[in-house]
Amino acid sequence: MPHLKLSQDLRPISDLERQTSEVIHQVQETGRPVVLTEQGRGVAVVLSIEAFEDLQRSAERLEFQRTVDAAEHDIAQGNWVEHSEIEAKLKRWAAGEP
Repeated sequence: MPHLKLSQDLRPISDLERQTSEVIHQVQETGRPVVLTEQGRGVAVVLSIEAFEDLQRSAERLEFQRTVDAAEHDIAQGNWVEHSEIEAKLKRWAAGEP
């Protein structure tokens, strides 16, 4: 997603109310988000579907990377369980045992 250009991409929320098509067109044409303001403060962001989907994918990758990092840290600290122990526990659970 292209970087926000404050000089072009900050718009009062009234623009969205009165010029909806223009705001949507700006987002689609530039690929940049539009920040809607009210009384000089940002209140919402309008994104293209593609930019929103990219953000979701990035967040999912970051969450996955944090999980991997935490697992690697646990392993380095000696906090792990043998495969055979996990397998035995899963078999007990499948049989309804605690």
